[in-house]
Amino acid sequence: MQTNEVIEKGVRLARDGRYSDALKVFDEDLCFTQHPAAMSHYALCLAHVEGNFDKAISLCLMAAEKEFYNPEIYHNLGRIFLLNGQKAVAVRAFRKGLKFDNSNGALLEEMRRLGLRRRPVVSFLPRQSVLNKFLGKIIERLA
Repeated sequence: MQTNEVIEKGVRLARDGRYSDALKVFDEDLCFTQHPAAMSHYALCLAHVEGNFDKAISLCLMAAEKEFYNPEIYHNLGRIFLLNGQKAVAVRAFRKGLKFDNSNGALLEEMRRLGLRRRPVVSFLPRQSVLNKFLGKIIERLA
């Protein structure tokens, strides 16, 4: 099989949630190390199957260094942090990915699933203040 075919097959299996199958495909040929998005999928598989979070996080961070503009890598990094119980760090990874593509469906779905709120419009007032509630509703309607 060609290198690109192996990478595509492994990424497809990882996206489908078949992490152990994807891990086997990636382990057959270590060509994913030259493809940052595939490296992040490999890291996600590693976290799911083997629970090796330290190695998975470091691989994903290496992938993010190579392709810092790829929101898919930040999505996988955030998912690894969630698996490791680090919700706050995962949220930061998702937000960083949204900086590069604010309409990325997977990242938006993760943020929605986590149920995160936006920051108050007027940050020095409490979230419950009438002004913050009113301005928040107006901004939400305009968006």
